[in-house]
Amino acid sequence: MPLGPQSKYFVFTDADLDGAGSYLTLKWLTGKPLKYKATTVKKFEDDFKAWLKRNDITTYETVYILDLDVSQSDVTLFDLPNVKIIDHHKTHVEPSKNYKHAEVHVKEYSSCAKLIYSLVKAPNLTNEQKKLILLVDDYDSWSQKIPASHDLNMIFWNYQGDRLGHFVKDFPNGFKGFNTRQLKVAEFYNRKLEKLTSNLQVFKSTIRIQKQDREVFAVYADTLISDIGHYVIETHKADIVFVINLGVNRVSIRRSNECDVDVGKLAQKLIDGGGHPAASGGVITEQFLNLSKMFLPV
Repeated sequence: MPLGPQSKYFVFTDADLDGAGSYLTLKWLTGKPLKYKATTVKKFEDDFKAWLKRNDITTYETVYILDLDVSQSDVTLFDLPNVKIIDHHKTHVEPSKNYKHAEVHVKEYSSCAKLIYSLVKAPNLTNEQKKLILLVDDYDSWSQKIPASHDLNMIFWNYQGDRLGHFVKDFPNGFKGFNTRQLKVAEFYNRKLEKLTSNLQVFKSTIRIQKQDREVFAVYADTLISDIGHYVIETHKADIVFVINLGVNRVSIRRSNECDVDVGKLAQKLIDGGGHPAASGGVITEQFLNLSKMFLPV
């Protein structure tokens, strides 16, 4: 995916840590100041339409769509020769074959940031830039081999307003360690997580999925969703965990490393959502409410 001299870029990217890491990786590799809009799969189509009202897309050399499975959107809006779609979600791989004009790089991968790094032919990045990509990849794939990746995600979600802008300001040249302020933020959220998990009410059911009984758990939470989900997995040896956020009517699904259920596909069928094989999300549906009747307090 060569990147020659280009006059005008715009980037749509996911509003999470991997989306921010993807944006920064692309920025480093192109060497260009890139305007951006951080969004979500659910909001993407509306955000793109609003952007089109203010901008003539034909005047842009390249419009990037990063870390977003946009296959359920109106693809006629962005299936254009000057659009490049880069995504790592498994749920996007098969539908991506339907794009007729856009340049498409959709491949199941541990993170979109690392996928971009693997695709772009450019001079080597610095060790600090590579370290940031590694941290983003470690967290998004939930490998959890590097403790700092967990704290990096905590810091990202602590930002107020334009999280992507704050992230770029804090890590413009990669990861050189955390400053005192960032360490205090990570410490605060780790204490918060400890408090939340100590008072967590947990529900359980054994559910047959893909011809096999699975130990499925459910909890309520409105913050630190992934961390709480994986706390339940580790503590209760769960196969799958539903983390229910009643405040925004959403459900997040996480699975253990030993479980072979693709929870991205499960989210498509159960909660009108999608995501990774190991992590996904969607909305509370009638089907999910019926399933929830099978759960009992632990």
